[in-house]
Amino acid sequence: MKEWLSINELATRTSIADTTIRRYISKFPDFFLSKGGSRSKRYEDSAIKILIRIKDLYDGGFESEAVESTLRTEFSTVVVVGEDGDTVEEKASAPVHTLATADDINEIKEALKRQEEFNKLLIEKLNQQDTYIKESLQKRDQMLMESLRSVQEEKKALLEVVASKETQRTSFFSRLFGKK
Repeated sequence: MKEWLSINELATRTSIADTTIRRYISKFPDFFLSKGGSRSKRYEDSAIKILIRIKDLYDGGFESEAVESTLRTEFSTVVVVGEDGDTVEEKASAPVHTLATADDINEIKEALKRQEEFNKLLIEKLNQQDTYIKESLQKRDQMLMESLRSVQEEKKALLEVVASKETQRTSFFSRLFGKK
C-alpha cells in the first residue's frame, strides 16, 4: 500500500534538509507523485528513493541535466491521459532498477539456507520412501514366490495321488472275475 509523506517526513526519512528536498522537487517535478493542496501536499513514498538518488548524483559531481537524464533511465514515468485523449500529466513512478540493500541480500541468503535445509529433508524423506518401497516389493515378491511354490507342490502331490490311483485301478473284467 502506498504511503503519502509530507516534506518534513521525507526529510526525516532521507536525512536531507527540507529546503533541499523542496529544491529537488521543484527542479525535477516529473519524478514526484503528489496529492493534496499546496500546504497539505503529500508525496508518494517512492519519493524517498528518488530523493536519495538525486542527492547521490549531485554528491557525485553530476550537473542538473545529467541528473535528470540519469533519473529518466532509472525511474519509469506514468502518463495520465484525460478524457479527450490528451496527456494531462506525466509523473515518475517506482524505480525501474532497484538495488538490493545489505538487509535484502541477508534475507535472500537466509531464505536460500532455509530452502537448502528443506531440500535436504525432502531428499532424505524421498530416499526413505524409496527404500521402504523397495523392501515392500521384495517382501511381496518373496511371499508370491513362496505361494507359487506351495501351489506347485500341492499340484504335484495331487497329480501323484491321481497317478497312483490310476495305476491301482483294475479293469472292469478283472474286478468282475476277481483277477488282479
